[in-house]
This record gives sequence, C-alpha cells and structure tokens, in this order.
Amino acid sequence: MNRSLLGVILCCVPLLGCDPDRHKKCEWYLVPEPDHRELVKDGWVSLCARNYTNNKQRCFLQAKLGYAEKVYGTPFRFTTLKLDEKTFPRKVISIKACKPQD
Repeated sequence: MNRSLLGVILCCVPLLGCDPDRHKKCEWYLVPEPDHRELVKDGWVSLCARNYTNNKQRCFLQAKLGYAEKVYGTPFRFTTLKLDEKTFPRKVISIKACKPQD
C-alpha cells in the first residue's frame, strides 16, 4: 500500500509547478471589449485580458482611455497584471510589458 501511495505522490509532483492557464507566459494582451462598454463611465474603456495561444480570457476590466491606448498590443504576463479589486469592472492599475520570446 505504501508503494502505491508513493507512486501516486511522485506522479503528482510535476503538476505542482505547471502553469496550465499560461499565466506566467508572455502571451497576454489587453484588448477592448465592446460588449461591456455600458458598464464603464465616460473616459474609460472596457477591456479583456486575452491569451490568443490558448484562447483564455479574463474580462470585466476597465482602464482610462489614454492608458488603454498606450498598452494596446503590448504583451505581458498575466501574473504582472495589477488590478483594483474594489471596483466592478476591476480597474487596471498597471501591467509589466515583456517580449514574447521571454
């Protein structure tokens, strides 16, 4: 019994370090989300963080128009996305840009 339990544990160890949603990869982009534009005030843009590699997204984000234009098309790691969790949609505070080959 101990041997089979040890086998299961050893098989699960590699899963602890994996990133199935690719949050640590430099593959995420902030893009406008027109379907949610009624949720934001004037001067703000409704956004989604999208990963086109695995087709994942996190929506219900917002940023000021100037910031959204500045970061449009800039890849980042989802783990570096800073949000104001107190608002809905959540306000994007910052992202840390990266290069896709990183």
